[in-house]
Amino acid sequence: MTYRTIGEVAAAVGVSPQTLRVWESQGLLVPDRSDGGQRRYTDEHLARALQIADLRRRRGWNPAAIRTSLAQESGAESGRRHWDNHSIRNARRASGLSMKELAEMVGVSPAHLGAVERGDTGVSTQLIMRIADALLVPPSALATFRARGTMVVRQDERACGLFAGGVVWEELTLPGYRLESSLLTVPPGEASDGAYARPGESFAFVLAGRLRFTLPDEEIVLAEGDSIILTSHTSFAWDNPGQEPARVLWVEQLEAGAWEHARATKIVRSAQPDDAPP
Repeated sequence: MTYRTIGEVAAAVGVSPQTLRVWESQGLLVPDRSDGGQRRYTDEHLARALQIADLRRRRGWNPAAIRTSLAQESGAESGRRHWDNHSIRNARRASGLSMKELAEMVGVSPAHLGAVERGDTGVSTQLIMRIADALLVPPSALATFRARGTMVVRQDERACGLFAGGVVWEELTLPGYRLESSLLTVPPGEASDGAYARPGESFAFVLAGRLRFTLPDEEIVLAEGDSIILTSHTSFAWDNPGQEPARVLWVEQLEAGAWEHARATKIVRSAQPDDAPP
């Protein structure tokens, strides 16, 4: 597991190390400690720090209100599946592939894929897209949903994926539709970890911060309020070149029949908890 220092987390969130110490004293963010007592922050700690900063900036909440919100979020977290471990393993097994077979299909070693499935290392956006494509399913087929209806997804029902570097994907729509809508949060300096392409058109609208797209022939930097549409099968990579987290609304068009493949149905069913709606 990769750890970050207090200075690295402070820089990624856009606050001072002293602010992180204050949050720790308030019980909002408690890092791990080394044998020597040094603070050690995981990707989960970074994601929580980004949440705290966002709640302070957007809503002006005090520590008590933030603690309540985070506690509710932790309760909802039991219904979410991070895409960096169990969901990938379950999807691979549901598809009938061995670890070696899937690793060869996505271009990584079996050892690396095994580490991802165990949660020993984070998974990049690029790799999760390659895994979804190899399994012949939309990316959201690898997530767990607890929405109670067929159309509406409440804030505490979103499927959430935590990726390497603290990058967070939150699914805003349910499986089974031609459009997949997500909320992407990218800490400063983090990226997709390489280029990838999608079978359908992709649309991104920057809600806050900046996001840079690297295309085969150019680079495009989007600021708050800017948007971009990427045609199908266009190779692109993205990263956050700014000093604050980027929050991006992301909409992807799926191919016709994407959810009709028998493997997709089997994988979605394998990912659902026992008490999920049919």
